[in-house]
Amino acid sequence: MKTSFPSRRRRVRGAAPAALSVLVLVGVAGGITSCGRSGGGTGEAPAAGASAAAQEETGRLLSELTQQVRKYSVEQRQPPASLDDLVARGYLKELPAAPAGKRFVITKNLQVELANR
Repeated sequence: MKTSFPSRRRRVRGAAPAALSVLVLVGVAGGITSCGRSGGGTGEAPAAGASAAAQEETGRLLSELTQQVRKYSVEQRQPPASLDDLVARGYLKELPAAPAGKRFVITKNLQVELANR
């Protein structure tokens, strides 16, 4: 004998569910766009003479900046126009220096990458 129970769906209200939805979408979009890519740049080959430690440090910096951009986007309910917005709102103490000949850019997927100047 099979007993069935009526489905009861509760309607959740407020900012928390919306923020959670944004986080899920950002996480999914970030995971999809980064599949198959290694490193944290624009897909370019590493510069000749660049040390592995410097590349690793740059990767960590890009990851940290990406996390702060996504946090800002969820909390402010809009993406930052530039990394200067993160400094102005206190998400970063100061804007880090990009490697020589490069600049930081925020992609449409809310990921921070390096681009040529």
